[in-house]
Amino acid sequence: MTNKFSDLINLVESKISHLPFEKRGVIVACSGGVDSTALFAVFCELLKAEKIFSLALFHFNYGLRGEESEGDEAFCRDLASGAGVPFLAARATKEQRETRQGEGVQEWARRLRREALGQWIQEGTLIALAHHADDSAETVLMRMMRGTSLGAMRGMAEWDGSWWRPWLRVPKAEIIAAAEERAMLFREDSTNEKLDYARNVVRHRVLPELLRLWPAGRQKLLDLADDAHAVASYALLKALEDTDFKLEKKEVATVSAHCSRERLSELPDPIALAVLAHMAQSTSAGCWKQLSRANLLKVLMAARAGGQPRFVLEMSKGLYLEATKDRVRSFPGPAQT
Repeated sequence: MTNKFSDLINLVESKISHLPFEKRGVIVACSGGVDSTALFAVFCELLKAEKIFSLALFHFNYGLRGEESEGDEAFCRDLASGAGVPFLAARATKEQRETRQGEGVQEWARRLRREALGQWIQEGTLIALAHHADDSAETVLMRMMRGTSLGAMRGMAEWDGSWWRPWLRVPKAEIIAAAEERAMLFREDSTNEKLDYARNVVRHRVLPELLRLWPAGRQKLLDLADDAHAVASYALLKALEDTDFKLEKKEVATVSAHCSRERLSELPDPIALAVLAHMAQSTSAGCWKQLSRANLLKVLMAARAGGQPRFVLEMSKGLYLEATKDRVRSFPGPAQT
């Protein structure tokens, strides 16, 4: 076993070793590309060494590249078969491909994959994703340029409940080197080279040029994003306490959230907007992802104007925020009188 590949195994093992053994069942999300194929190979070694108790390979076929997509699925099926582990597969329907709810292709694909993978999560099961440091750096750059909050600038987290990205600080070059040392077979997605997507432009043109000028820039960018997330999280918790933030529940579901209008109005814009975004997230079932800073600012300005007359704004897909004399509140539609 080569040193580079051993290093990847040791890294993953060190990150999972703090978990009790009964929580070390792993499903690897595998596209057939070099990153996820290498991750699956690492977990195969950990299974042999009895560092995890179960392993399965999951593949989602989006059906966007015809025979190439079918080849990816067949390759992943063979990987699972060769390792003697279960192969879990899902595919997009024609209807899903034709109705993407206004999403970009990559956002649509991530949503479908996450929904399908979520059905396999059980107690003690981890979903391992092969995102690496280059993916994370690309996400940070794209979010900064598109506009985001300090807390959301980081994008991907290593741990997100049962979702785990063990290689989030590993550069892609190290993964490729380990795969090449083992003469590992993998699939190439032809669309990864096309510059039709913003991420591909960042991946092939922007990030390489930045790293040529500042070779340590990837690590510094990720450190900055982590620091921003930590500071924003701390500030948000303090602001929620200061504004008397509360959730109103009915049985197990959150039906609304509210805070003091006066105290919210006194906060600096970035922190007040973070409170409003958190309020929307706490109330909705996912439609908060389409919140805009412009609309959050409208609610904040109404709150600072005293909330008179009552101000109600539909944020996205039936999610409402209102400002009244005493409080600011979020709730799912239709608008309440």
